[in-house]
Parts: sequence; structure tokens; C-alpha cells
Amino acid sequence: MYMKSVSHYVGSYSLLFAVALAAGCGGAPAEKVGTTSSALTGANGIKADLVFDSQWGQGYCARVIVRNDHPSATTGSWSVSLDVGPGTTFTTWDAVFSGTTGVVTVTPQSGSGAIPPSQSRQFGVCVSTPSPAQPSILAVSSDLPAVPAQGAVITEYKLPPDIDPLVLEGRATELWASFYRPAALEPGRQYPLLVFMHGSHPTCGRQTADRRIDSDRDGSYGDTGECPATHPIVVPSHRGYDYIATDLAERGYFVLSINTNRGINGLRAGSEQDPLYIGARGRLLLRHLERLSQWDAGLIDTPPELGVDLEGRVDFSQVGLFGHSRGGNGVRFAYEEYRRSGSGWPGLIKEPVVFRGIFEIGPTDELANGQRVTPSDVPWNVLLPACDWDQSNLPGLGVFERTFSVAEATPSAKSFYHVWGANHNFYNTEWMTPDANGGGYTGCFNHEPLFDPQAPGSAAQQETGRRAAVSFFTANVGVERDEAAGALFDPAFPLPVDYRVDRGYHPGSSSGVNLLLEDFINPTGTSSYDLANETGGTLTLTHGERRAFVSNIVASPNTFFQTNFAPVGSGFDLTSYDFLDVRADRLGDFTVPGVVSFGIQLVNEDDSRSSPVSIDPYLVLGPPARSNLTLPTARIPLSAFEGAQLGSVRAVRFTFTTPYPEGFGVALANIRATRLTTPAPAGLLRSGG
Repeated sequence: MYMKSVSHYVGSYSLLFAVALAAGCGGAPAEKVGTTSSALTGANGIKADLVFDSQWGQGYCARVIVRNDHPSATTGSWSVSLDVGPGTTFTTWDAVFSGTTGVVTVTPQSGSGAIPPSQSRQFGVCVSTPSPAQPSILAVSSDLPAVPAQGAVITEYKLPPDIDPLVLEGRATELWASFYRPAALEPGRQYPLLVFMHGSHPTCGRQTADRRIDSDRDGSYGDTGECPATHPIVVPSHRGYDYIATDLAERGYFVLSINTNRGINGLRAGSEQDPLYIGARGRLLLRHLERLSQWDAGLIDTPPELGVDLEGRVDFSQVGLFGHSRGGNGVRFAYEEYRRSGSGWPGLIKEPVVFRGIFEIGPTDELANGQRVTPSDVPWNVLLPACDWDQSNLPGLGVFERTFSVAEATPSAKSFYHVWGANHNFYNTEWMTPDANGGGYTGCFNHEPLFDPQAPGSAAQQETGRRAAVSFFTANVGVERDEAAGALFDPAFPLPVDYRVDRGYHPGSSSGVNLLLEDFINPTGTSSYDLANETGGTLTLTHGERRAFVSNIVASPNTFFQTNFAPVGSGFDLTSYDFLDVRADRLGDFTVPGVVSFGIQLVNEDDSRSSPVSIDPYLVLGPPARSNLTLPTARIPLSAFEGAQLGSVRAVRFTFTTPYPEGFGVALANIRATRLTTPAPAGLLRSGG
């Protein structure tokens, strides 16, 4: 044991060790030769380095460092072929040697075969030789898999158009999509699938010096599959998300980005029940899934242009959806259409589909089959561009607000991600003209844009979309998903970006994770639990659109609004919850700067109150990006309310002790007790402690 431990030292200790060995063997005194090394790299990232500690006339001591340079895999076993020449080993450590002279095979001791990526193990040997000699490494091997090729491969398929009544009556559509995959596929592995859908945009264009100018005034491609000579380029809107799809493919996803030009994109109105072809979009997506399932099942050969055989390769139990503009509305419809009672799609798609998440950018919220679609039982996020002039009333916000009222069998987080400085079009790199309001204005109010209105796109804006989409899908889709990536959308955690984003959030519509305290569903003065609310001091309170509007506030120690959800002497047990969630925004002219504040207290069953907690660390209540009020979510730890008796809380009180400029007020919504369901990313503490 003494010799083994000493042999691990280098420098002066290695000389001492060599002298001891030489004396013990009756040889000449040892001579320190310094640390020299040679290396051999084996297949798939295994590497062996030979390091001499000491050498003397008839012997040497050396170490072999075995390193795993595979980017992701851990070794189960490894071996090194070592030629010690005519010498004889007289001591070894930390490995099993097959012999004592000539070529020996060295393998790990029991329990030491695992070498994680970028880490190493070492073993050592001392050899006596009849004459000066050095060993050499002949080979190093392991059970590491092949190192994946870097990058992603992009291919396409485009099948002949036809009139498919299941998709759209009376107009031809086509199955056309780009397909993204990792550059190298692991044998036998099934890959999670993400399906992208773009929005409505001109289908034909012409190229200028710095951008493509698109036009669909005659709807040529949508009707005929051809573009006129004046605009001869078929606009590949489905390729506008390459910057997101390739990133995800490199992370181990299959991504399918669908082109909806034929029969769907264009100016012609649809039916009264489906005026914007949202239903047709959703059914087209499901047709693509059906065809993909046929390739996966081996019922139809995978098209050779995809460059890979997809039989047995798609994991339909791990599917995510991405949609932009009407594409967001379309993927949301596809999700509900597949789940609809009596739907025929589960019978057409050869494998059961489990949708794990839906991510939308600037979506519409229009009728499809006569109704608006609200996602439930699935994680869902909407990115809202603050300078969106195409969907200037931010209809995706309305979808988020409806999710509070939909009961879920499987509670799943719902969120909005309101990106200041972003417009609608530039999230698609093929849409090269910024969207504008009715007066032709293309910029932002109250803040700087992330884009140049004179440029054909914005890398800075695209980065906000890439980071959000990649975080969402890696958190929710795939058997190896990292749920902590969802912290980007949860206001319980700090926002790790250097641009402004306002976040709305709830952990799902189930009392187990989300207990309703107040939704302002009753007339002014009455709580959601049919109890009279209370006010003090001077202020005006009104209810409307499931919000409370507090205005004409004269700040004082006695100015407050209190919403009661239990009578005096009783209360709700909040001990199993982590946060008080409240959505809030500043009222007043959005062109006038100024920040407002308020405090929050919990009211106990005996009418005593906790200490007030300021909203300031959780929300900045300044002017909104424009006239839209988004009411982002503050998640305040219940532990912050000193003096609260969490076993029986009957009310929440909002206090107004700091001055409010004339015309300013606050809007409040969706007051809840909630649980923390997002795992914390490594090294990141939740907000508020």
C-alpha cells in the first residue's frame, strides 16, 4: 500500500520513489528524467497518455492516463495494450495486468471502468529491464459509441398536390415540408418529433438587391401551384425557422416544418366556420403526421430525398408543436382535433401521438370549426412581440387568460413571454419586410426595437425566439428532457437574459397546484366567492373582463382594497402552497413615464394581517410597451408574509401608501395560491429566496 500511494506523486516524490526502488533492486541510483509523455487516441474518443515519473539504468516507473473525450457517453469498460518489452513488471497499481512481460493487456479493476465525458482514470507500473528501455502504448479501446457527427442535416419532401376533402373541400393542398435531423443517427434510437407551421404570408416574390419582395395579390401559388412572371419565386416560409430547427436537430430532435402555401395561404376568405383556414391548417398538420407514421411503420418507403430510412425512427410519444401567427392557431387546433371525442385521426395515424408541448409566436385566435381553441392538459407558451403590428391586440394573450378557467386532468404550465422590442414578421427569416400599423409605422413605442425597420431581418430578435423555443422544447419534449429549462418562463426564477421580457404564468388549472383566490368574475364589490370586498381611504374600484381596476388613488396608510374569499373566523389552508401569484399592470396614458407601487398583506381568519410585502422586487409597474395591458405575473413566496397564519387565510389586501400621479392606477387579475412545479436550474435560486 505504501508503494502504491507514493507512486501517485510526481516531481520530487517520484525521484524519492525511484531511488527507493533502485536500492531495493540492487541497481544503480535512479536518475530523474522529468515528465515526458506520448499519447494514442483510439476510436470514439478514448485516449491514453503515457507519462514517465522516473527512469534508471535497469528500469522505470510510469503512469498511463486513460481519458474519455467522447462528448456525451460514459465508458462501461476500457483496455490498453501496453508493450513493456524485455522487461518484467515488479509492481502495478489501479488496474488489472494480463501478464508481466512483453505485450500486456491492461483493464480496469472492478468498479472502476466508468469514465464520464472529459474525465480520466490512471494506472501505473514499475518495470525492471536488462538494459535501458521504454514502454509503448500499442492500442487503446473502449465500449464508447460512435461520436455523433456535428451539426444538422436539412432535407425536404414535396408530394403531388391533390384535393383532400379531409383537409380542405374544393381546393388542392400538398404535403410539402423541410425535415431536420441530427447529422448522425444512433443505431436503434427513436427521436422525439417537433412539428413547425408558419403563418399566412404572400406565396410569390421577386428578389431585389438586399431582400425578397413578396406579393400574393392574385393568390397564384395558392390556387395553381405556380407564380407569375412578375413574382416568380415561391416563398419558402417554412424555411424561415431554420435558425431554431437546426439548433433543435443538433440537440437530438427530428423537426418537420410544414409549408402551407398551396390552397391555404392567400387572400381569399374561407368559410364562415373557418374564415382563416385554421381548421385546414390543423388537419394538414395531422395529414403530415399520418404520412410520417406510415414511413415509420414501414408501410410506405421513406422518400429517398430525405436521405435516411425513417422506419422505426420516430418517437410519437414525444411530439411538440410550434406555430407562428396563423400557424400558432393552426397547431393549437391540430392538438385539440386529435384529442376531440370521435376524432378519426388516432385511427389514421399509425402510432398513438402524445403531444408534450405547444409553443406559439404572435398567434391569431380565430374561429376554427366555429369555436376558439384553448389548450389544456399540455404545457403551452406564447411569445408575444411587444411591437407586433400584424396582431397588434396580442390575441395570444386572450388564449393565456382562458387557460385559467379550463379544468385539467393533467395540470400543465401555461405562460406568456412578452418580448419588448420585437415585431411580428422578423421571427421568420423569409419575411423580409417589417410589419406596420395602419399609418405605416414599423417601430416600437416607449422603448428601442431589437430590429432596424430598414433591414430585411434581425439576428437579435431571432435570438430571443431561438432561446425561448429551445428552452421550451428541451424542458417538455423528449425522454431526456431537462425540465429545469422551463425556468425561463417561470417568474419564480430570475430572468437570465439582457433584454426586457415580461412573463405571465400559472402552473396549471388544478387546485392541487393552483388555488383560486380571486378572478374578479362578479360585479364590483363582490368577490369570486360571493363575499363583500372591502376598501379604505380614497380610491375607485371597478371590475370588468375578469380584472379589477383601481384608480383615483389617494395614497395614505389607510388606503386599501381587500378581496375576501372566506368570512371572519374561517380561511383557506395555504400551507401546501409556495407562492401568492398576482397579475398586475399600471393604468394610465402609456406615453407618460412613471412607475407605481403597492403592498400586499395576507389577512388571517381572526382579521389580523401579515406584514406588507412590496410588489417592487417582483414587478416593475411602469408604462406598458403600448396601449396593451398584459398584466405579467408576480410570484411572491408565501414565506415572505411575516405574521401570516398560512393554515387559515381569509383575504388578500392591497395597500397604497406611496403617491400615485394623477391619472395613474393599477389593474389586477388572477390572484392564486400556487405551488412551485419547475425544477431549479443548477446554480439558480428562485426569486425572493
